[in-house]
Amino acid sequence: MVIEQKTIKERSRMHYTHFNKYDRVRLEAHLSADLSYRRIADLLGYSIGAISYEINRNGGRAGYDAARANQKARKQRFKANQCHRKIGLNDWIADEVVRLLKKHWSPEQIIGRFVTEKKIKPTSVSAIYDWCNKNKNLYILLPRKHNKYRRTKAGNDRDKARKEADMRKSIEARPASIERRKQVGNWEGDTIIGKEKTARILTHVERKTGYLLASLLHDVTAKKIRAESVRAFQTIPDCKKKTITYDRGTEFADWELTEKELQTDIYFAHAYHSWERGTNENTNGLIRRYFPKKTLFANIKEKEFEQIVDEINHRPRKRLGYKSPYEVFNNVQLRMLI
Repeated sequence: MVIEQKTIKERSRMHYTHFNKYDRVRLEAHLSADLSYRRIADLLGYSIGAISYEINRNGGRAGYDAARANQKARKQRFKANQCHRKIGLNDWIADEVVRLLKKHWSPEQIIGRFVTEKKIKPTSVSAIYDWCNKNKNLYILLPRKHNKYRRTKAGNDRDKARKEADMRKSIEARPASIERRKQVGNWEGDTIIGKEKTARILTHVERKTGYLLASLLHDVTAKKIRAESVRAFQTIPDCKKKTITYDRGTEFADWELTEKELQTDIYFAHAYHSWERGTNENTNGLIRRYFPKKTLFANIKEKEFEQIVDEINHRPRKRLGYKSPYEVFNNVQLRMLI
């Protein structure tokens, strides 16, 4: 009797336990003996609420049947766990999913139809996406290519912060004085693509003077663009590097690090608004005179490239009173004609 009481107390301390078939058989016997719910709860080690819920959903005190109650519970457990089952464990499910995907059904539509017609949920939407993401032949059937990683709240917060940063860094947020070209130190940046697509020329042009900084890159990544931009501005005084305006190309994805290392403000023009960086586009046109489209940048020699950049910087400009960008930017006067 002492051992039985100890067992009951131990079971009463257990949390979130489910009824098993042995508990249900004992429960049916106690109901036949006309014991109270409180007494049954003490004997089985469950709360009164759990005992009442189990009895009421299975026919009540008069109609409770342990075998029928256990069978019902197993069916409910099976149905509840279907959404966690992976595709492939059941051949008919896999075949049916593939057949409907080929008809351009979405995973949401497939599951919705399964629930309607089969009365059970044999899998889940995410399970279909996970299954297809692992198979290239199935991946192309998806109407939308889901990321295999679920977006978290932190990810959404980062996206929101990134969008807010984009708004702050839009060309609309750039000081209006820059548009008037009254000060030296405001630059525009871009890349020129070679025939091989991988090689590019990185250009930075000062808006007031037209002074050009250019680098030849045989392969391009955001990291290399950042490193080359920092290197190109090393010889430029801080007072002459205040802002840079780029387009929205992916090669400038490391702009935050570039901004931090150069101690300057970076802004972005709107997509497909090349006129917002007119100085840069015009200078890129000058470079294209030497290297027309479909030119293989891999064949360009570094010394030849430096000479061309130097030649552009020393060419007189009408808007500068026929002085060269080099003269105006460095505040010097050269005797260029003999």
